[in-house]
Amino acid sequence: MIGAREHYAIPRAMHSLNRLHTLFTDAWAGSVVRRAGVGSSSIRALSNRYDPALPTDRVTAFTAAAIRGRMAKWFCKDRADSVDDYQEFLEIGTQFAKRVNYRLEQLPRSARPVGIYGYNTGCLETLELFRSWGLPTVVNQIDAARVHERLVIEEGQKWPGWQSTARRVPDEYWQRLEAEWSMADRVIVNSAWSRAALISQGVQEEKITIIPLAYEPRRLPRLPRKGEELVVLYVGRVVLEKGFPYLFDAARLLADRRIRFVVAGSIGISAGALATVPPNVSMLGPVPRDRVEELYRSADVFVLPTLSDGFAITQLEAMAHGLPVIATPNCGEVVTDGIDGLIVPARNAQALAAAIDKLAHDRTQLHEMSRKASDTVRRFSIDRLAERIETLLDCSSL
Repeated sequence: MIGAREHYAIPRAMHSLNRLHTLFTDAWAGSVVRRAGVGSSSIRALSNRYDPALPTDRVTAFTAAAIRGRMAKWFCKDRADSVDDYQEFLEIGTQFAKRVNYRLEQLPRSARPVGIYGYNTGCLETLELFRSWGLPTVVNQIDAARVHERLVIEEGQKWPGWQSTARRVPDEYWQRLEAEWSMADRVIVNSAWSRAALISQGVQEEKITIIPLAYEPRRLPRLPRKGEELVVLYVGRVVLEKGFPYLFDAARLLADRRIRFVVAGSIGISAGALATVPPNVSMLGPVPRDRVEELYRSADVFVLPTLSDGFAITQLEAMAHGLPVIATPNCGEVVTDGIDGLIVPARNAQALAAAIDKLAHDRTQLHEMSRKASDTVRRFSIDRLAERIETLLDCSSL
């Protein structure tokens, strides 16, 4: 895997089952880096690239290559600014898979893994290698792929001037994903939304398995707040496909209520779009992790008006802090409508506003949903993930 990917939940689950041969990853923090509490943002980010539940002798990382890549990007800013993000994903994914293959090919046949579980974009060449060995192959597709892009294009046309950038995804990127799906014996997705999206793109229905993400809360949820004002929180990227035009419209519809909206996350919409933010919405921009925890504890409701998410683990983070979630159907199936939150149609500001207003007026229901939300998170534990992974591995002969 490239990156931490849901806090290393899949390799942790495999290790708990004694089924993890090696975690190949782009970077892994040594003991010195882990203790780094200061330095550049890149160093601080690298210090979190490990998990104590995974023994070091099960991890093979290409950390030096990753650091060299970061430095090259830093010193060649002109080139970095001219290279499309997706072209960069392709380059990084291809090089990562080739490094993995080189290490695997050095192993004696008796010491090889018996199968591969990889993530999209970063495993095509390794899938090909395992297929040549006659071994099982699994790829995890983290989002809805072309369906996601189509929705972004449609929203860009509906809301002209909102996107800070409006680049099309290159065909080479989609071709690599499609080749990975074809090469894999099983394709893992994290939601029914992604499953339907991949079927519409030609992936065989019987080839797809849904495995939801896992999340383990670090602290007990806070008690519901007593204030009269309802605080509605969003955490994540501020981009068009997350449904922000509809969230802002919902805020305008609720302008005369004691409701305040707090939005935390990197800004990916234009300055012109930001100029239209209603006065009852606070745009915080990127915030450090400890500040995010504080925001969860000080809010009443979490909102996710997304048009397309492979899962959206922020739903679980919010529920772990006792927040009911108002979400659309276009993400992971976490919310049970009317029990631990509410489901509203995507692209519908009126329905979103009505759901928020409902909880603002019915604090008894809000508090009951808060209690149920804390219970819901237990269904998405690492242990439950391990059970799903074990079933997958047994069915895939891994």
